[in-house]
Amino acid sequence: MEQLAELVPFLADPKSEIKILALQHLSGVSDNQEARDVLKKTNIVTQLIKLMNDSNHVISRHSLTILINLCQDTDLLAEITKKNIVPRLVDGATDTKNKLSEIFAMLLSNVTHTKEGCLQLMQCGKELEAFFIMKLVQVLTMDSSADDYLTSTKNNWVVNIILNVTQIQEGRKIVLDPENSIFSSLLPLINHKNVIKRRGIVGIIRNCCFSEIHHDYLISEKIDIFTKILLPIRGSGKFDDDDMEGMNSILHNVNLPIDYLIEQDRECKRMLVESLVFLTGTRKLRVHMRKIKVYPVLRDFFKDETDDDIKESVEKVVELIIRDEEGEGQTFDGPQQKVKEIIEDEDAPFEVEEI
Repeated sequence: MEQLAELVPFLADPKSEIKILALQHLSGVSDNQEARDVLKKTNIVTQLIKLMNDSNHVISRHSLTILINLCQDTDLLAEITKKNIVPRLVDGATDTKNKLSEIFAMLLSNVTHTKEGCLQLMQCGKELEAFFIMKLVQVLTMDSSADDYLTSTKNNWVVNIILNVTQIQEGRKIVLDPENSIFSSLLPLINHKNVIKRRGIVGIIRNCCFSEIHHDYLISEKIDIFTKILLPIRGSGKFDDDDMEGMNSILHNVNLPIDYLIEQDRECKRMLVESLVFLTGTRKLRVHMRKIKVYPVLRDFFKDETDDDIKESVEKVVELIIRDEEGEGQTFDGPQQKVKEIIEDEDAPFEVEEI
């Protein structure tokens, strides 16, 4: 393995064929931690970053692949992140003519597994604040009128990047800024047929529901977050008139889409219910949930659900929204509060949910 270090200087060779040979060998071993331990002692990260935009796609692809593999090592990931690589990755991931855009997005997803990577992407407090995120969102939503908009598997990694960003407070602030219209433009993708992309969108919704300062925006007529969350878990059963009084008409018996199917993916259902858990954090929203008749939907969903963990979370939400309030601003310190504490602890190791 120690001989791997001798290959790194060949990455700077002027001859493409020499670079390709070195890259091919390094690509084959870079998924091995023993190899990464050797390579982290070299300047391989600097050399690969120089090559990732090479006009020769073979060189570019191998360079990106190796960088992705090196991200499995926390030291190398930190080194890659410090190289101001984010702007170039965004350009590569959003260039519709770039045949390697998915690989650029995959590497950017790895980089934004770190808080530092997310902050670089957001450019907080700088002239380009939110610019890179908006470029990524545009790629996701630019073909909203296309026939395959809700079926295409393209740009799954871009969804994962936005999901990563919403893990931190600064990211949620940008995504939930009404002037950016980022959140509202992503919401239709909750109906995507591809479960990977749908999990990412639901994860974004879940993370954003944690931000209590944005709850008024989330329940605004423009967003109507409760209807967006409840529709995927609304069963096909019939509600009586009392159940539907105050409920959004979209959830009524006669207004379900012809192709309506209840969410079947466990992870999506889990995150949708967790979103509701976060939204019960204030008395104002609990009153609102009673007014718009969240309970009948959860009642029927609970009857059909078989997963015990999801049912337990549903029970907690129902317990909060149907009980009498005992005081202004009362909070519930049950299991959902523990989930909030995990997300809120900025000093905790930065973790993201894979989709």
